[in-house]
Amino acid sequence: MIDKKVIILNGFTQEELREFLTWYKQNKNLPPSIFAVITEHSIEWKVKDLLEELVKEDEEMKKRKKNK
Repeated sequence: MIDKKVIILNGFTQEELREFLTWYKQNKNLPPSIFAVITEHSIEWKVKDLLEELVKEDEEMKKRKKNK
C-alpha cells in the first residue's frame, strides 16, 4: 500500500525538473510524495508495475536513511 502521493513526470527538461522539485520541497504544506520520471524503459510499464517499483525504492530509501 502507498502511504504517499505519487507524482509521475514526463517530458520535462532537467532544468524544469530541478525547478519543480525545488519548488515542491520548499512548500511544506504539500504532502510527502514519491516522484517518478518516465524513462525509455518505464514508458512501457503498466502503471501497477511502476507503482510497485516506486514503493520498493521508497522503502529502500527509508532503510538507508535509518541506517545513517
